[in-house]
Amino acid sequence: MKSSEQQGTAVRVPDRWAKRFRLSFFWLILFLGLDFILDFSCFPPPAVVKLPAKLQNIQGQASCYLQSRGREGRIQLAFYLEPPDKVRLEILNPFGGLESILWLKGNDAFLYVPGQRVGWSGTAGVIMADFLGGEISADELIGIFLGLKQPVTSGDGWEINYDDEGKIIGGFKNGFSFEIKKIFSGNGLPKDIYFRGGKATAIVRVLRIKFNQVWKTNFLNPFFPQGTKTLSWEEISGLWKR
Repeated sequence: MKSSEQQGTAVRVPDRWAKRFRLSFFWLILFLGLDFILDFSCFPPPAVVKLPAKLQNIQGQASCYLQSRGREGRIQLAFYLEPPDKVRLEILNPFGGLESILWLKGNDAFLYVPGQRVGWSGTAGVIMADFLGGEISADELIGIFLGLKQPVTSGDGWEINYDDEGKIIGGFKNGFSFEIKKIFSGNGLPKDIYFRGGKATAIVRVLRIKFNQVWKTNFLNPFFPQGTKTLSWEEISGLWKR
């Protein structure tokens, strides 16, 4: 009888541990699978496309690390650039949800936060100082993203650094700097860009880039839906890239 009880006990113990092992293994596979899906969807592999002979617009995706006013975090960025001075930036959360839309037209800026149904308009320098650390305009931003030999047209004051081949590797203006750390091998465009200024630091890694895309009419024109509440910069500055 004692022998039978011992035998029964010996059978039940491995079975209990086997269930725990199977359950742990299931959750491990599920976690790894979700992690892979999120990584793939949020950070797709770079797409290298050659510059066209005639450049009309630029469209791409980037991941950004931001540090501003004692806060830090990561966002995704969808950017749409039309030389010389039209920009649309869509700020996305790590899961791809739209947080805010920023339009730049020369030195003017327009911001809309759909989740709060609030908007703001002002100068590009104000919001870009909060975003990237420096008061730069739309044409300056486009020039930096393209790595042009003449990246700025909004005024004097830039000190530009070049490599031995004459390509821009960085620049400095009024306490704000950018540095091109890596470039795409296929087209030589900036891949990793470091922005530093008095109010913010940003690291932008371009993941995908396309040229001469077809967009909807007025896609680059600022638009606030009916019912949008207009806020001051002080009121909206803590909402737009949370």
